[in-house]
Parts: sequence; structure tokens; C-alpha cells
Amino acid sequence: MIPNTNTISKFQFFFFIVQSQLGIGLLSLPNVVYSTSKGDGWISTLFAGVVVQITLTFYWFLMKRYPDLGYAEITQKVLGRYLGKFCNLFIFLFFILTGSLALKLFIICINLWLLPLTPMWILSLIIILSSIYLTVSDLRIIARFFVLASFLIILLFFLSLLTFNLPQEFQYILPIGSSGVKNILLGSNKSLISMLGFEGFLIVFPFILNKEKGVFKTISLANWTVTFINTYFLFLCLISFSPLQLKKLKDPVLFLFEALSYEMVDRLDLIFVSIWIVPMTTSVIAYLYFSVKSIAKTKSYKKMVWINATLIYFISIFPMDEMKINLFSKYVTYLSYAVVFALPVILLGLSILINKLEMSENT
Repeated sequence: MIPNTNTISKFQFFFFIVQSQLGIGLLSLPNVVYSTSKGDGWISTLFAGVVVQITLTFYWFLMKRYPDLGYAEITQKVLGRYLGKFCNLFIFLFFILTGSLALKLFIICINLWLLPLTPMWILSLIIILSSIYLTVSDLRIIARFFVLASFLIILLFFLSLLTFNLPQEFQYILPIGSSGVKNILLGSNKSLISMLGFEGFLIVFPFILNKEKGVFKTISLANWTVTFINTYFLFLCLISFSPLQLKKLKDPVLFLFEALSYEMVDRLDLIFVSIWIVPMTTSVIAYLYFSVKSIAKTKSYKKMVWINATLIYFISIFPMDEMKINLFSKYVTYLSYAVVFALPVILLGLSILINKLEMSENT
């Protein structure tokens, strides 16, 4: 029986997934996607949203078959005790590495734009301690914080409307489709890493109230909300920067705001970063929570939060140059193919097959 303090409404679930998906990846997304998709990058992010939606459909059918079981329990029920635990170990590793990558990119961004003289290990320590403080609470408190934090996204959206006063050139995205289907698909592949977080659906599903109806609509709405936000900011960068600029700028979204200047308000890029700290922190909190729930029992929950947070912290402060960070990101992407996309589909297929075999044996 799940305690009431660990249950969340579908409204809270929506914002939980949105906050889990949004984070540091948005800032560099235009640069990453443009390297392959060029002016068709906005099509790549939309297609990535379609891929995520298809994946969520598989998630939904899998979780519907085991509505009262956690994801770690489902893997053991379908694959057997030992193979299930082995898969859970990989799931745990994925959440730890993804959370570490998010934190690593987070502190690099803060160090570069806001606090260049502050040591990385101090920035990481402050963020991870803040994450621990919230993660040791029950799920309902985490979800409430994510709901409140989501109002900052609305503020940033209105802030982005000011960029339409800057010179823009729509010819940068024309002709539509000129990059070719192959490059658009490759761009979608690169944008998927910035959309990770939706796999939290597998972890949180058993804790949703009244999950018999409306859950799939809620997760779909969350996915398309994030897809719209990513596409919107990518589109802004595509029409605001020349191809040469987009290749050189690592965080185009921030440079977009840096160009804005008013008599009473200056350096809107720093204001944007200061506000965006909250969504970046929620991503770390989400992956810390997912890592604990993927392997820990309820009795050892708080202890595992501290252990997992320590792992994430030390990985995040490990010295890495740009090449090593790119390699780290690539490994996390490859691991996501297995954990986020392949494994749930395999589990669904096996569960259907097992069910049919049991039915044939009973008849």
C-alpha cells in the first residue's frame, strides 16, 4: 500500500515530467542540432517529440499491465529475479550518470556566466545539497515544488518575446527540408538527449492518484509542452543568428538575451540564467529521485538519497575537458537507447507473450 504522502495528482504529475525534461540541454540545443540539421533543426525537435510520444505509448501499455508495481518490480516479474536485478542495476547506472551529466553541465554554465571565480566543487556542493534537501522529502512535496518552479517558465517565455525586437532573418531556415531527411533524423537523435526525463513516467506511475483515466493524456500534454518549448527557442536562435554564429556559440539561447539592452534593465542573459537555475536544479533532483526509486527499498530511501547524491557529486567534479564531456554525453546517449527506449519495449513484448502462454496453459 502506497502512503498518501507519496501520491501525487495528475496536475502535479504534469509539472513533474515537464520539470524533469527541461534543464541545461535547452541552452545548447540550437548549437547541437544545427551541426547536422542546419535550418531544419526545428523539424528535428518536432520529430524527436514524435519519437518520445511513441515511446510513451509503449510505457503506458506496459504500466497498465502492472498498475500497482514499481518499475524495478516489473523488471523482476517479467525477466526473473536475477536478470531483473541486473537490468535494474543498468537503470540505476543510467540515472546516476544522467544526473551527473546534468549537474556537470549546470556548474560549467554557472561558472562561465555568473560565478567565474567560484570553484566548481563549491558550486556542485551547493546544488547537490539543495537537491538532497528536497529529495529526502516525500514525492508530494517534490511535486509541489516542481509546480511552483514551473511558473518561472512562463516568465521566461514572456521574456523571450523581447527578442523579436532584434534583427531576424527568416531566410536562414529556407528552403524548408533542404538539409535532407537523413540530417533531420540525425538532428532528432541529438535533440533526444535534451528531452530525457520523460522516462520518469515509469518510476512515478504507481504513485499517481486515480490513474485509471487521464494519465496518458497528461503525459502526452507534458511531452508536447516540452517539445514546443524546445522548438520555440531553437526557432528563435535559427532566425536570429547566422549559420557561422550558430556553429561557434555553445549556448545560443543565452547569447540571444545578451543582445538585449534597456535603460533600466541590462544583461538580460544573466537574468535568464539566474531564473533558469531552478529548472536546471529540478532536473538534478528528478534524476536523484529516479536513481533511488530504481533500486532502493522504502526503509533505506533516505540513506540511498545521500549515497546516490555523493556518487553524482563526485562524478560531476571529476576534471573533464570539452572532449571528455562530449564523450561522456555520447555514452549517456547510448545508454539511454538501451534503458529508455529498448528495455521497456522488450518488457512489454515479453509480458504479452507470457500472458498468452499462461492463457494457453489454462485452456
